[in-house]
Amino acid sequence: MKRTSLAMMTLAAVVLIGAAVMLSHQRDRPSDARERLFPALRAVVNEVSELQLSSQRGTGTMLRQGGTWVVKEKHRYPADLGKVRETLLGLAELDILETKTAKPERHETLGVRDVEAEGATSTGVRLTNAAGDILAELIVGRTRPSGSRSRRRELFVRKPGDPQTWLVIGNLSVETDPGEWLDKDILRIEPKRVRRVSVVHPDGTRLQLEKETPDDLDYRVADLPDGREVASQFTVNNIVSTLASLSLEDVHPKGDVALDGVAEVVATIETFDGFEGTVTLRQRDDTHYVTVSAVFNPRMVRQPDPDTKPARAGDEPEVSEPPTATLEPTAPTPPAMPESPTTPEPVTTPATPEPPAIKPVEEVKADIDALTRTTAGWVYVIPSFRADTILTKTADLLAPAP
Repeated sequence: MKRTSLAMMTLAAVVLIGAAVMLSHQRDRPSDARERLFPALRAVVNEVSELQLSSQRGTGTMLRQGGTWVVKEKHRYPADLGKVRETLLGLAELDILETKTAKPERHETLGVRDVEAEGATSTGVRLTNAAGDILAELIVGRTRPSGSRSRRRELFVRKPGDPQTWLVIGNLSVETDPGEWLDKDILRIEPKRVRRVSVVHPDGTRLQLEKETPDDLDYRVADLPDGREVASQFTVNNIVSTLASLSLEDVHPKGDVALDGVAEVVATIETFDGFEGTVTLRQRDDTHYVTVSAVFNPRMVRQPDPDTKPARAGDEPEVSEPPTATLEPTAPTPPAMPESPTTPEPVTTPATPEPPAIKPVEEVKADIDALTRTTAGWVYVIPSFRADTILTKTADLLAPAP
């Protein structure tokens, strides 16, 4: 009996190990070897005009509007295009790992009950086209990290009206908070371009930070008291970086926020290529509101160094694809692979070019026009820690007196 029991236990262990290995191999198979949950979606993904995510915590609806996307619940303010694109492709590229239960009584365990059901923790995802046709619809339940080295996650899902559930793998954001879908960038200026920042407070005190050339790494505090030094150069530079990379927490139409009579702190950011931006900060209760505007100031355009030699034929060209004021630099396209598979040449990917410190005048003006179209008519809520940085005064930066 003992030998029989031992043999059966050994056989069971082998079966379990084999099943685990098979499942691991299934997870590690390339995507093109698996079945897609929505095999036809990739071909029509550009027809999607509405992306909606809903749960009992809230609903976020992204609408295609012209050549961009907006967040419906946030007064149709621009959405984060990268996040929308990743979600659409993530849904189209969900791969089925396993067919799971079709028993409705098990749906709660997997977190895939109908979104409207009392106490449901699921999230509904729906894509529709301009005609209102549903291109894809899904109920997403529990998620967990993938067992493989992939950064993708495993999700328990089912389609509305169908009790069948699946375990799928992919990259899919199911955030339902509309605020998390906003394009968070208000200003996005390469810090090297910034010549001067000044902040004027209601009591008339003024903080001015500046540098002489684009290549200078640090900003100096103008009008330091005699014999005094700054306590932290990092803190000084961080004020410039905060304004140059200003991001929002929330957004409202100007007419929806009563700020008349509220004291203003006015920050100005000037670049070596003529961009002059104004950030007006007001605090009401515990919320910090800002409005943003910009103009072109030709007096701020830095003239070429007279010692700089003109470009000659054969010289290395300057980087000609700088980012806009609101976009990050784009990585260069890697070189094509050699045609001959038998004698491959080594392939090297060039480093991402550093954005130039001075943009062409026409490009700066175009950036200002784009910024004005985006920010006009809006009041932004910024995080308190960013507001605290902008509100720094000269006295706050000083090291203790000797």
